[in-house]
Amino acid sequence: MPGRGVLLTAGSIAIAFLSWQVLSTFIFNPFLIPPPLEVIRTAIPMILSGEILADVSISMSRVLVGFAFGSLAAIVFGVLLGRLQLLHDLLDPIIELMRYLSPTAMIPIAVIWFGIGELSKYFLIFWGTFFIVLVNTIAGVWRAPIARQRAAECLGANQLQIFVLVVIPSAAPYIVTGMRVAMASSFMSIIPAEILAADSGIGYLLQKSSMLLQTNRIFVALLTICLLGFVFDRIFRFLVARTLARFMSFVAVT
Repeated sequence: MPGRGVLLTAGSIAIAFLSWQVLSTFIFNPFLIPPPLEVIRTAIPMILSGEILADVSISMSRVLVGFAFGSLAAIVFGVLLGRLQLLHDLLDPIIELMRYLSPTAMIPIAVIWFGIGELSKYFLIFWGTFFIVLVNTIAGVWRAPIARQRAAECLGANQLQIFVLVVIPSAAPYIVTGMRVAMASSFMSIIPAEILAADSGIGYLLQKSSMLLQTNRIFVALLTICLLGFVFDRIFRFLVARTLARFMSFVAVT
């Protein structure tokens, strides 16, 4: 039941905030871990002044652009590698080596290649997205049932029809899962990029607040990241569920 899920979500968040309030009030130093009520009091003027909204809009534009291009490139490349075994065998060792380089490790290269402008941010998010979606796409293409492909071929389907009606539906759950994981990686990638090479965004807000020892503002930024990630994940799941349902209906009819 949708209502039950909402209640469970609200209950878990309420328990987390209550535990945070108790711990920060009675156990930990409030300067190090400020109580949630103090964080909320700090957040209100930041919201009303437009400060936090400006940083959020800048960071989200960077995340969406990098995530979109990274996912698209990974899906196209992953389908090619999944269908062309020779190409996969040739490039797989390189991919396996490069995908262990985190976006944080690539920051110096991004700054040297693209400077401290927007391209370096897009590149880092692209990097954090690409390999996750790529590996899942290849796995999904590989798991397309051979029996279904042969049955479709026997029924007169050409290679394009087999790809659209058999391979893509089988790979879709893997691709979607990879994109969900990559979305979290995108959020984690933008923060260090903005901390080290930016003058705006949530990461810059974190850096500035840290230099001024403003713990409350740091927690406002951290909670903002958590909330944005949660909301974007729910929106993504909703859109994917509707899109996949329509696509599967189309495949079934076809």
